[in-house]
Amino acid sequence: MTMATGPRLSIDCPHCGQKARTRSSRAVGPTYKQLNMQCSNLECGHTFAAALEILYTIAPSARPNPEINLRMAPPRSKALPTPANDDGAPAKFAGGCGPEVPPLAANDDDGCAEAVATGA
Repeated sequence: MTMATGPRLSIDCPHCGQKARTRSSRAVGPTYKQLNMQCSNLECGHTFAAALEILYTIAPSARPNPEINLRMAPPRSKALPTPANDDGAPAKFAGGCGPEVPPLAANDDDGCAEAVATGA
């Protein structure tokens, strides 16, 4: 997995909220990269590990690698017609998740993708 040039991925320090920069990285596999991050706030100085993982395919490759098997994202769900849609409140989607969020693992409590604190 190579990183593209141009706009960079930005991660905020979980302690002070300032931008953290990638100090080093290593590919663990073709769809998973481990990043060592450092907070840009010198007074904070937090250094931490993060991960970058390719989760699923949105549009298939024109040159697929037969050794890579990613699940396909489900088609976008359309908003269900509800009175809440008329008053500016967020629309509800079929399945309960947002329009671009596919269900995750079978042990997920509600089937919607979400960030989860690991306590690490």
